[in-house]
Amino acid sequence: MQKLILNTVLARCLSTALNFGIALLIARHAGPAVKGDVTLLITTIWFLIFFSNILGGQVLVYLIPRSKIELLLIPAYVWSIFIALLGLVFLKLTHVVHANHIPSIVVLSFLSSVISINQTVLLARRQIVNANTILIVPLLGQLIGVLVCFYSMHIKDAYAYIYASLIAYLLTAAISFVAVRRFIHFGGLKEFFTAKELKNSFRYGLLFQLIEILQLLNLRYYFYPLGLQQGSRYLGVFSIGISILEAVWIIPRSVATVHYVQTSHAADVKAEADRAVQLFKFSFVLCGFALFAIWLVPSQVYIFVFGPGFSDVKHSMRFLFPGILIYSFPLVISSFYFGTGKYRSLIIANAMGFITLIIFSRLLIPSYVMSGAGLAATLSFTVATVVLFALFKNDAKIRLTDFLFKKEDWLLAKSNVLNTFFSTDKT
Repeated sequence: MQKLILNTVLARCLSTALNFGIALLIARHAGPAVKGDVTLLITTIWFLIFFSNILGGQVLVYLIPRSKIELLLIPAYVWSIFIALLGLVFLKLTHVVHANHIPSIVVLSFLSSVISINQTVLLARRQIVNANTILIVPLLGQLIGVLVCFYSMHIKDAYAYIYASLIAYLLTAAISFVAVRRFIHFGGLKEFFTAKELKNSFRYGLLFQLIEILQLLNLRYYFYPLGLQQGSRYLGVFSIGISILEAVWIIPRSVATVHYVQTSHAADVKAEADRAVQLFKFSFVLCGFALFAIWLVPSQVYIFVFGPGFSDVKHSMRFLFPGILIYSFPLVISSFYFGTGKYRSLIIANAMGFITLIIFSRLLIPSYVMSGAGLAATLSFTVATVVLFALFKNDAKIRLTDFLFKKEDWLLAKSNVLNTFFSTDKT
C-alpha cells in the first residue's frame, strides 16, 4: 500500500506541476483577465463532468468488484453523451460562459468523462500505476499545446487553452481505451441494459455524485460571485493562490485514492476505519509543513514568476491557510465512506459546508473581495470538517483519543517509510 501511495503522490505532484506550468504560461502571456476566462471555462467543464460521473465516476471503484463490468460501462458511456447534449442546451440558454466557447466546453466535458470512466476501471482493477499515467498524459499534452499556441501560432486568448485541450483529450481518450480493453469483453448488447444494474448504478452514482457536487460547490462556488461581480482580474489573481494552496492536498487525496480502492475490496470495515484515522494524522502533519513552507514565500516571488499583475496573490490567499489544513480531514476520511458505499454522513457534512459558503460569500465578498472569498471558504471547510468529525466518530466507533499522536504512531510511520523506499516487494 505504501508504494502505491508514493506512486500516487508522485503522479499528483507531477500533475500539479503541469497544471502550474499551464497556469503560469497563461498568466504571463495573456494576463489576469484571460486567466479568469480560462478559470470559468474549466470550472464549467468540471460541473458537466460531475453530472456525467453519476454513472461513470469513481463510484465504479465500489460497484465493479460487485457486478459485471460491461453492465456498468455501456450505460456510463451513453450517459456521458446525454449529459454533453444537455449541457449544450443549458449553456446556450444561459449566459454563464461566452457563447463562442460553448461547443468546445461540451466536447471537452465529453472527452473528459470518457477518460474518467476508463481511468476508474483501472482503479477498480487495482491498476493504480496505469490509472496515474492516464492522469498525467492529458496535462502533458495541454502544456505542449499551450506552448505551441503561444510561441508558434501567436494565439494569446482563451483559445490557446481550448485548442491544446482538444488535442490532448482526444489522444488520452484513445490511450485510455487501449489500457482498459483487456478488462472489457463485449458480447450481446441486450444484457447490458438490465433494469437491476441501471437502478443500482443510478442509486449509488447519484449519491456519490451528490457528495462530489457538494464538495465541488464548496471548493468553487465563490469563483462565480468573485469573477462575475468583482471582475475577471480578481478571479485570475485569486485562482493562482488557490492553485498553489490546493497543491498541499496532493498528500491527503493520494492517500484517499489508494485507501478507497483497498476499502472497496476489504472485509474488515472496522480495520479500515482505524487505518483511515492513522492515514489522516500523518497527512495532517505533512500538510501543515507544506503550508508553512508556502507561507514563507514572499510576495516578490509571485511577482517575479507570474508578472506585475499578480502582486496580490499572497494577500488574496492569507485567510485560506487554516481552511486548507482543516479540510485535509474530510479528504482522507471520505475514502472510508466511499469504500463501504455509505454516503449519508458525507452528504450531511458537505451540505452544511455549502450552506455556510453561500451565506458568507454574500456577506464577505462584496466588501472584502478576494480576502472575503478566502475567509468564506475557510469557514465553509471548518463547518464541514466539524460535522463530519462528529459523524465519523459515531459511525466508526472511534474514540477521541484515537486522533492523538502516540509513540507507536511515529514508530509505525518510520517503518512504513522504510518499507516504501527499500522493500523488494513489487506488488
